[in-house]
Amino acid sequence: MNAIIVTGGEIDISLLENYIAENKEDIIISVDAAITKLEKINVIPHIMVGDFDTLSDGEKLKKYENLNVEIVKHDPIKDFSDSELAVDRAVKDDIKNIAVFGALGKRFDHAFANILILQKYKKIGVDITIYDKYNKIYVKSNHFILEREKLLGKYISFFSLEGKNFMEKLEGVKYPIENKIIDNIATPSLYISNEIKDDKLEAAFSGDLLVVESRD
Repeated sequence: MNAIIVTGGEIDISLLENYIAENKEDIIISVDAAITKLEKINVIPHIMVGDFDTLSDGEKLKKYENLNVEIVKHDPIKDFSDSELAVDRAVKDDIKNIAVFGALGKRFDHAFANILILQKYKKIGVDITIYDKYNKIYVKSNHFILEREKLLGKYISFFSLEGKNFMEKLEGVKYPIENKIIDNIATPSLYISNEIKDDKLEAAFSGDLLVVESRD
């Protein structure tokens, strides 16, 4: 079972609508006021999570309760963001693959926290991917292969989540890497905007890397 989490940041509605249509069996979790985004595409979530401080319409919550939507309400004074609590709710159902929409936007603090959440859950075997109109963001560990036709856009970038990572090889790209250190301090922008030139990319490395597929 997979999940789609819709949060309160900026969302390309058509992108979200298409993803939901292509993944009809996924559990849909709405975070706080993100329900207004789902209403635009006539989608009823399975679960709503949040403190609902930005959704003051009590009648709206009652409406979804009557539609048998599970409402998970948290105290506004808490140690975790609503987005992280939504991920926790999915993990309780043993969901291992989660797509998140609306995790990026005007609030950089929320966006950065959402990026860090990716590694936290990767450590326990949960793969989370953040989507927006221009980016697909996820964490990879040790080794992976990516087919060019599945790349979101033109570019792919790598960032260390360990401070430093040893990249044994990166093949099938415009700028291949062999036995190099990815170092966030010494060379923070060295490994951005690479391109897949062969049918697939293959990477082997130590630790966790943040991977960003992007388009202009």
